Amino acid sequence: MNKNKYGKEVFRKMLHMLALAGVIAWSHYYDDWRYSAVVFLLAVLILFPLVYLLSKIPGASAFFNARKKGEFSYSMMALAIMYAIVCSVCWGFLGERLLTIACIVAWGPGDAAAALIGKAFGRHKIGKDKRKSLEGSLAMFFFSFLAVLITLKIYGKYSLLATIVVAALTAIASTLAELFDTRGYDTFYCPVAAMIVLFIGELILR
Repeated sequence: MNKNKYGKEVFRKMLHMLALAGVIAWSHYYDDWRYSAVVFLLAVLILFPLVYLLSKIPGASAFFNARKKGEFSYSMMALAIMYAIVCSVCWGFLGERLLTIACIVAWGPGDAAAALIGKAFGRHKIGKDKRKSLEGSLAMFFFSFLAVLITLKIYGKYSLLATIVVAALTAIASTLAELFDTRGYDTFYCPVAAMIVLFIGELILR
């Protein structure tokens, strides 16, 4: 394992976790889901050109490009679009702000664990291009499950059994989305996959 590359991956995932915390905090800023979704999306649209241009500046490119050119700016856009969709469906249509948060935490902690544990201990390669590992995917499932379980229990949304089942199914969906994503847009796909499960679960259990 290349320690320099692993250090960069740790830094990337720290940024992801900061983004996760920021989005969760943002979801509590407005009382109206429309303001929350639209203002967030507009802010990112305004910042996108600036961040993209910064990725072209020598010296700053290593920070803004990470694995590939423009990664930071495109991930930021994927995050904004994801939030707008998840917020509209969970908070807007279902009227449940907490499910918006559950979708997001189904991605963040699990994605970070999948990358860091997978790179450090991944021995059994899986996925379409064999770039993911069984160890990383198991870590993704565990931390995603735990994060969703805690979120749902904090808000006392369902019974304990229902919470465990919903959290497990949500974690499976998020893990599969991360496993089969080969373009680096798990920021979008994982929460949206989680949203589908949570949407169905809410319709059944409400």
